[in-house]
Amino acid sequence: MFDHQKFVKDLPKLPGVYQMFDANKEVIYVGKARVLKNRVGSYFTGQAKDNKTMALVASIDHMAFHITRSEAEALLLENQLIKKHSPKYNVLLKDGKSYPYIYCSTGDDEYPLIEFRRGKKHGNGRYFGPYPSAAYVRNSLHFLQKVFKVRQCNNSTFQNRSRPCLQHQINRCTAPCVGLVSQQDYQQQLQYTFDFIEGKSNQVVESLMNGMQKAADNQQYEEAANIRDQIKAIRMIQSKQTVELQAEDNFDLIAVAVQNNLYIATVGTVRNGQFMGYRNHYPSTPKETPLDEFLYAFLGLYYDDQITADVLLCNIDPSNKSEITDILSEIKNKKIFITSKPKGNRLKLLKQAEENMQNALTVKSNKYQTWQNKWALWQKDLGFEQEPKRVECFDISHQMGEHTRASCVVFDNKGAVKKQYRQYIMVNITAADDYAAMRQVIEKRLASIAKSKLDYPDAFVIDGGKGQVNQALAILEAHEITQIRVIGVTKDDHRTAGEERIYIPETKQFIKPESHGLLSLMIQFIRDEAHRFAIKSHRKAFKKSRNTSTLENIPGIGAKRRNQLLKHFGGIQGLNKASMDEIKMVSGISDKMALVIYEFLHPKSK
Repeated sequence: MFDHQKFVKDLPKLPGVYQMFDANKEVIYVGKARVLKNRVGSYFTGQAKDNKTMALVASIDHMAFHITRSEAEALLLENQLIKKHSPKYNVLLKDGKSYPYIYCSTGDDEYPLIEFRRGKKHGNGRYFGPYPSAAYVRNSLHFLQKVFKVRQCNNSTFQNRSRPCLQHQINRCTAPCVGLVSQQDYQQQLQYTFDFIEGKSNQVVESLMNGMQKAADNQQYEEAANIRDQIKAIRMIQSKQTVELQAEDNFDLIAVAVQNNLYIATVGTVRNGQFMGYRNHYPSTPKETPLDEFLYAFLGLYYDDQITADVLLCNIDPSNKSEITDILSEIKNKKIFITSKPKGNRLKLLKQAEENMQNALTVKSNKYQTWQNKWALWQKDLGFEQEPKRVECFDISHQMGEHTRASCVVFDNKGAVKKQYRQYIMVNITAADDYAAMRQVIEKRLASIAKSKLDYPDAFVIDGGKGQVNQALAILEAHEITQIRVIGVTKDDHRTAGEERIYIPETKQFIKPESHGLLSLMIQFIRDEAHRFAIKSHRKAFKKSRNTSTLENIPGIGAKRRNQLLKHFGGIQGLNKASMDEIKMVSGISDKMALVIYEFLHPKSK
């Protein structure tokens, strides 16, 4: 039994992180503390707690702690440990490092591009963001291209143009690639782009109006008309702003709620007086977590090691508000304010965020509830003693026996667990031998389960009939594994979607679910997801082999020459049809190299 009194007695009165372990030495909770002794001691006071905390304390077998130099450092370490261990009683948020940005290749480029980027910042240039959604960024880029006509093509396309592209012809680019705009004029439009992104639209309009007047005075009426159209487009965007904001406004709107044990956090973003939209998050959260504790945990996970907002407007106050305020202020190196009582236009925006959150939660909750109803059918209709905790489905994909790939997709009572999806490459099997492929993927999966120290799933779902199911059963029997049930899924004789049949090996019978009923829909969805994931890997390998693999085996042909050959002939099929004289015409291919290539592609002609 865990001696909490001795553990708490030895704790220092310093900031740090603590970990709780169960009897299986699994991390079940990670927490941070301003004062370790006080925070950890609060779990064992004997006072009434919420059900989640009581269940957590009852599961503790032992604990560990790490001292940090500050609360902010404790937050970073806590997040690292949560991502590493995915503890049962922690709020778990997907990694947000893939937020989208608008990137501009400023620096050495005479005519910089602007483009969509996601993930870690790399390369020289300016980054604007992060933004709440990819749709917002793409819509913004579409507007910027239409109004300011700054190029969005990649450098390779830009450097190899000999005449203007379609974007210039439809008046969305000034064609700097062929010198149809001066560098000075291009830089002016680029600066307008920067100012607009930064929320200085009024400043941009004022500058454009001066330019329009100057062009009109000089009788450059076409230029004046173009500037007029730019001003009109910006005014239209400004008119769509439903709530008036100040240019210096820089805050986030955060609304949280729970329904049917489904937790949501909706984040709205305002930067430089521009509202950038919402993003909904559905963190994995232990049941009966109080909403203020959920918000506290979400803030720590969401902002992690950076925060760009000055103010957080929340629909409720987080637990330990002063503590999370101090931590985020330390990360930003500037005082952060958290309030649930904004006024005026800020209150209107927060109410909009709550409305968006409730709509999204209702839709998601209904889907979640429907999935729960479907999941119960494992026990009700398929004879499981209890609802399974995890089910894995396998599918094989190949093209005429080539590049055989297998997928393993994972589901639980909440839906797809995509971070546990796996793809497997089948080797040393006869082409199109689906039985051998199934045996191999089950062997590989059992090995990866053992390596990752995972529990066995409750069921393997095999995309196939008796034959494929028997292959899986044989492997499980060889490994003396009896706790995994196996079922097969096939379509009817007409291969009609929604008319699946389920093979139960224990009875050696097929079950025909109700057409388009809940069981049929669930099984169909699981099998289709396995098929989608398998074919995605297979198509990638097949495409790569058709484009490059043949040429990679030719001595002396590197990546540059391969690309030249494929580009010149439009692919490997065109190259196969080419004569030796035609191959000689490719830049960088000598007579000797052309002979080597031709003889490699036509071995019978030697």
